[in-house]
Amino acid sequence: MNQSITTLALNLLISERLNHRIVFAGKIIEILRQSIQDLENEEERLNNFMGTISKCTQEPNCQERELFYELAQYYNSRIFGQSNFSAVA
Repeated sequence: MNQSITTLALNLLISERLNHRIVFAGKIIEILRQSIQDLENEEERLNNFMGTISKCTQEPNCQERELFYELAQYYNSRIFGQSNFSAVA
């Protein structure tokens, strides 16, 4: 996959159109499914992430948006072995 989970998560949160958010959520879920064997013993956290994906897809300004992005960073790091933190000028 060319896109990181954090990039997709940010795009989901800033997208004004529901159909675009659905596409971004689908791509995140696809990455997670492809990497599920690497995510053993993560069932509860993964379920929480899936729940926040759903909530943020429906309403990007929901209370769970911070948790959603934190979990996106966590899974991006777990799957790709890197973090995508960058300084914003």
